Amino acid sequence: MVYGIRNCIRMNKELKFLWVDDEPQRKRAADSLKDELGVDMTFICVEGENIDTKLNEILSTSSQPDLIIMDHILTRTSSETFKRGSTAATVIHEKWPECPIVSVTAVDLKSDVDTRQRSAYENMFRDYRISEHYQTILSIANGFGKLRKNRPKDINALLNQIDCPMDDREKIRKILPIEIKEEGNLNDESFIVEVYRWFNSVLAERPGFLYNKKWAATYMGLSEDGFNSVSKLFEPAKYQGIFSDSSNERWWKSQLTQIIAEKTGKVGLPWKIGRELVASKASLYSKCYSSKKEFPETVAAMDESVDTEWHAMRLEETEPHPNYEDMLFFEQLRIMK
Repeated sequence: MVYGIRNCIRMNKELKFLWVDDEPQRKRAADSLKDELGVDMTFICVEGENIDTKLNEILSTSSQPDLIIMDHILTRTSSETFKRGSTAATVIHEKWPECPIVSVTAVDLKSDVDTRQRSAYENMFRDYRISEHYQTILSIANGFGKLRKNRPKDINALLNQIDCPMDDREKIRKILPIEIKEEGNLNDESFIVEVYRWFNSVLAERPGFLYNKKWAATYMGLSEDGFNSVSKLFEPAKYQGIFSDSSNERWWKSQLTQIIAEKTGKVGLPWKIGRELVASKASLYSKCYSSKKEFPETVAAMDESVDTEWHAMRLEETEPHPNYEDMLFFEQLRIMK
């Protein structure tokens, strides 16, 4: 185990991160991230500096890093042009289109960042919670790196890189956005960014092909504690492809279904036969959050707020969520009545 950890850190040291910020105290956060992940980190403080000049210097004298962390609010510089990191990110992407840029900020991500600004980054994180997202940041850097090093020559190669089971390939081909699957786009300089954004906002985010732990547990009729107790059985179903994130795990639904059938030797609704995996321990069964009845079939939102909780519920206790459109081959997202 110790060897494995050391080997992982040694591999991460090959990753070069660049952190651009106008708050010098954030260097402590940069050092913490560096120590935790074992990456090569360069912190550039632009407080009081002309960031136009600094960016030109970075882009002309530095080699492309594996990932850039950018402060979103840059009001402590002397620049009149770059007051937001999103503007700087756009300039950087013109020179380094395949370099992922994530933002760290103290502002509220819902009320103080508009859609255009958010689209300049691959992801955004609150500064006081940055340590919660170390593994996500690492997964972005590693995923971009793998795609740069082994750029898919065709869609089959891309499906291999997302670890796609054979049973799901035809369906995923159908739902890939034009920006990814149209002939010629695989060599476009924006291809890797498009793949990441589709993966992050659709494939990994919307339950359908991939399930998070709550969805996976509910699918097999278990609570999350129940799923944890048998999770080793489902290691083959765990997503291991590009952008896999150990802090935000996903499992292929098709492989969960197959393993449930193999382990129970039965055919039936997964949320009914899956309970046999915990030796019929009722304390590990899932129950509807709203009615407390057995066999919840879905995971639904409590309300329409962005930060709402999602819980296992019976379909009869829910209705279609008004803020989400139905998507082909994905679960219908629902809300508690």
